[in-house]
Amino acid sequence: MNWRKFPDEAPEKEDGIAQKLCIVRIRFLNGREELCEATVYDWYDEHAEFDEWLDDYVGKWSEHDNDEITHWIYAHELPLPKE
Repeated sequence: MNWRKFPDEAPEKEDGIAQKLCIVRIRFLNGREELCEATVYDWYDEHAEFDEWLDDYVGKWSEHDNDEITHWIYAHELPLPKE
């Protein structure tokens, strides 16, 4: 699979918006200050079309903070189960 490192690479915009579903690897501290990792889903730059006028605009993930995301892949790139 073609996992990309975030923020080195970010999902590309399509028609001005990046709305493709992504699978992301996240790191976060739980309530006991322990470092945890998980694989979850998210969308990148959900509202980018409203912020394109900002020269230094940094895209954001819809469900997670940018600093939680370590890697991502487009969901459509995952192999589907064989019937």
